[in-house]
Amino acid sequence: MGSFGLESLYKVFAGFYVFYYTEELGLAITAAALINVIYGIWDAIDDLLVGFLSDNTRTRWGRRKPWLLAGLPFYVGFLILVYAVPEPFRQESRLFWYALGIFILFEAAHTVMSVNYSALFPELFQSFKARARASSTFQGLSMAGELVGFAAPPFIYARFGFVPMALSFAAISGIALFVGILRNREDPNAMKVPPLGLKGAFGEVLRNRPFLLYIIAVTFLVYVPAVYTLGTPFWVKYTLAASPQVTSLIFATVFIVAILSASVWGRFVHGFGIRRCWLFSVGLMAASAIVLGIAANLVLGALGAALVGASMGGIRICHQIIVANFVDGDLQRTGHRREGVYYSVLRVIGKFSKILESLALVLLSLLFGYVSGENPGPHPADAFRFLMSVIPLVLTIFAWLIASRLSFDQQATSSP
Repeated sequence: MGSFGLESLYKVFAGFYVFYYTEELGLAITAAALINVIYGIWDAIDDLLVGFLSDNTRTRWGRRKPWLLAGLPFYVGFLILVYAVPEPFRQESRLFWYALGIFILFEAAHTVMSVNYSALFPELFQSFKARARASSTFQGLSMAGELVGFAAPPFIYARFGFVPMALSFAAISGIALFVGILRNREDPNAMKVPPLGLKGAFGEVLRNRPFLLYIIAVTFLVYVPAVYTLGTPFWVKYTLAASPQVTSLIFATVFIVAILSASVWGRFVHGFGIRRCWLFSVGLMAASAIVLGIAANLVLGALGAALVGASMGGIRICHQIIVANFVDGDLQRTGHRREGVYYSVLRVIGKFSKILESLALVLLSLLFGYVSGENPGPHPADAFRFLMSVIPLVLTIFAWLIASRLSFDQQATSSP
C-alpha cells in the first residue's frame, strides 16, 4: 500500500507539472528546462544527505519509520502547492521563481519518502525467493499507483481543474502511505551496527565498479520513462491530435500491461535468470521508441504504450532484485547495511537524467521552434515525435550495451 501511495502522488506531479506550467500558465519551455536542471542538482545533493542520515538513525521505532512519518505531511502538502499557484505569482517572471521554489521543496519531501521506503526492501526480504515474490507484488502495486496517478488526472482536471485534482490525490495517496508506513516492521538487528562516518558510508559503495556501471545504464533507462511521462500529454495533443482523455488511455495502457506483466516477469527471473530478463526487457524498451516514433494514430500509439508497459515491468522487477544483491554483497564484505546510501547514490547518478530531459526540452525549442502553448512553433507534431522516439532509442541502446557487460546471474556485487 505504501508503494501505491508513494508512486500515485509523485506521478500526479511528474506527469503534468511541465504541461500545466507551460500550456496552462504560459511559462516558456526553456525556463521549465532551466528549473529542471536546478532542482535536479539540488535533488542529487539531498539524496546523499537523506541516505546517509537514514542509515545512521537509531530510534526505538527503527531507522526509516521516523523519517517517513515526519516527511508525509510535507509530501502531500507541497503537491497541492505545486498546482495551487497564487494569483500574484502567475506572471512569468514571478512564476519562474515560484515554480523553482515549490519544485525544490516537493522533490526534497519526495526524496525523504522514496529513499527511506526503498531502503526497507533488502532488509524486509532477504532470500532470493522472497525477493522475487515480493518484488513482483511491490512493483505491481507501485505500477498500479502510477496507473492511477497518470490516467485519472486528465479526467479530473478537464472537468474540475488542477487544484481539485491535487487535493484528491493528496488525500487518497496520503492515506495509503500512512497505512503502509505503520504496517512495516524493521529488522532490530540492523540498528545494532554502529553508525558510519561519511568516508565509511560512501567509500565502499563508490569503489564497487560493477555497481557504478549498472548506475550508468540505469541513468539512461530512467530518462526514457521520464521523458515519456513529460512528453505524452504534448504528444497526444500535437502528434496524435487527440483529446486530453486519450492521454489517460495511453497512460492506462502502459500501466495495465506493466501490472499484468509483473507476475510473469517474476517467473521469468526465477527460471531464466536476472541478466537475460533484464536485457530482454531493455530491448523491448528500444522497440517501444520505434513504434512511438512512427505512430500517427491511436492504434499504433496504444501498441507503443503496451510495449513500454511490458518493458517497464521487466526492468523494474529485475532492478529491485539487482540492487538488493548489491546491498547483500556489501554486507558480506563489510558487515554493514548501507541500504540508504546505495539507494541514494543510485538516485544521485540517476539525476543526470534530469539534465538529459532539460537538454531535450531545449532541443525542441532550437530545432522545432516550440516555446509554449501560446507559441508552439510551426511543427509541434514533429517536435514531440522526436522527443518520444529518437533520443529514447539512442539512450536505450547505450544502456543495453553497458548492461550486457555485467553478469547479474552471478550476483555482480563485489568489487573486481
